[in-house]
Amino acid sequence: MKPPRSTENELILGLVSVSDRASRGIYDDEGIPSLEAWCRKAMINPLKIHKRLIPDEQFTIEKTLRELVDIIGCDLILTTGGTGPARRDVTPEATLAVATREMPGFGEQMRAISGHFVPTAILSRQVAVLRETPDHAALIINLPGRPKAIAETLEGLKDESGKSLVNGIFAAVPYCIDLIGGPYIETRDEVCKAFRPKNAIRPNKTEENKATSTVEAKTATGTSAEATTARSAAAPHDTISRASSSDAPSATHVAAKPAGTPNTTSGLHPASAEARAAATAAHADRKDTKPAVEPFAASDILIVRARRATTPIPEKTVVWLHGMGVDNSDFASFADEVREFGGPDIRLVLPNAPLRTLSKFPAYPPVRAWFDLRGDQIDDREDELGLRTSAARVMALIESLERQGVERRSIFLGGFSQGAAVSLYAAARLDRPLAGVIALSGYVPLAHKLQAELTEAARETPIFMAHGAFDSVINPLIARRGAQVMKEMLPHFSFNVYDMDHALDGEEMHDVAMFLKGRYN
Repeated sequence: MKPPRSTENELILGLVSVSDRASRGIYDDEGIPSLEAWCRKAMINPLKIHKRLIPDEQFTIEKTLRELVDIIGCDLILTTGGTGPARRDVTPEATLAVATREMPGFGEQMRAISGHFVPTAILSRQVAVLRETPDHAALIINLPGRPKAIAETLEGLKDESGKSLVNGIFAAVPYCIDLIGGPYIETRDEVCKAFRPKNAIRPNKTEENKATSTVEAKTATGTSAEATTARSAAAPHDTISRASSSDAPSATHVAAKPAGTPNTTSGLHPASAEARAAATAAHADRKDTKPAVEPFAASDILIVRARRATTPIPEKTVVWLHGMGVDNSDFASFADEVREFGGPDIRLVLPNAPLRTLSKFPAYPPVRAWFDLRGDQIDDREDELGLRTSAARVMALIESLERQGVERRSIFLGGFSQGAAVSLYAAARLDRPLAGVIALSGYVPLAHKLQAELTEAARETPIFMAHGAFDSVINPLIARRGAQVMKEMLPHFSFNVYDMDHALDGEEMHDVAMFLKGRYN
């Protein structure tokens, strides 16, 4: 997907740290902070940064890279970690698996640079690739895991006078991004001088860019209190988040609702007269949005169990809905992850969303999506018919499982992103209780209609909702607002915020596993 940009030269940057222990919170991740600090020091361009801290799992790495390119539209992705010869080091394999073309020169140069410092540089398996879609392309580069090595690899070797002895790899990155159709990257020469052929060099940067450079440089080094204060004020803060002040997101991490946007009934207190009136009116109009239920085709349902399943019959059945732009294979390893974090043996039933052209991106090819996107924020001009139709199809799938002999009280419904939204929508309108609902990195759709449409069965169903404090896809404020509405109506509803972007987190997965076992408080 070709990404929307706030300015013509905005660089959409993905930073991925691959570490089993850091992703589980055993120790603090150093990779992403080091990458971000260097990028802000080296580049003049406005940056929109998307961060991912993930374990050494090839499926998870592949999924993350595909999401960052295909859904978010990153121009450049830098990974750190998982490139050695150890059996758990699978970052190069995952990177090559998502590639359309390899860029071998980057890996060769990285090993040449590192070889000046340590003989073990020859053990590194770092690669660089291009991932291309019909209207967008991204450069993906594997970097070392140590912060010092990251800077050395990117900048190269210099003598005491600052003269370059061995070129760092980043000197070639801006021109590569030019050639694949990305924004024109400008760098600070004292950090890393970008190289371009003379015919590819554009006029000197504008005064506006110079001003941006000064502010961002001071902010990155912590020398400008004014700049830091301005960035913090621009970013909405999630008071539920457990992130420390040092991890607070910049304005690029979370998009605030545009100034002047009128308040909608989704922000009303559910008990207010206005909310009740709005919900009642909306409920009266349901005849115009009654969905036609078309069952899922057998070819659109994937059924998966953990590879280490030990019993012939699973303890739980989980109907799981994928996010926008991927398909049902995106969470094929979820059953294994649940077992790894101490959860029960589950059977996953994974339906595919239909292919649809999104109103927000009419020129782009159709993607799998549970409902349409119409506005800048996911809750702008919501696709009520799409939501109702998808929820009805999912509930029909659950009913078909019952007819096959699966007890309803052993069935969980859940999903990620759009899939989480549909799960929450269906959960509020259940005709009979389920074992539980798991909604990860989503939001509560049509929250202003919840008062009128909430069922008694929904009050009996435990619901676990989780969101990233730094979610750059679905604004945490939107998630928190809807969660507050549900919390005031449902006795068995919980909402947790984790220090992550639009992704899965080790602590979150542990809590999901405990919820599936019925032990989460």
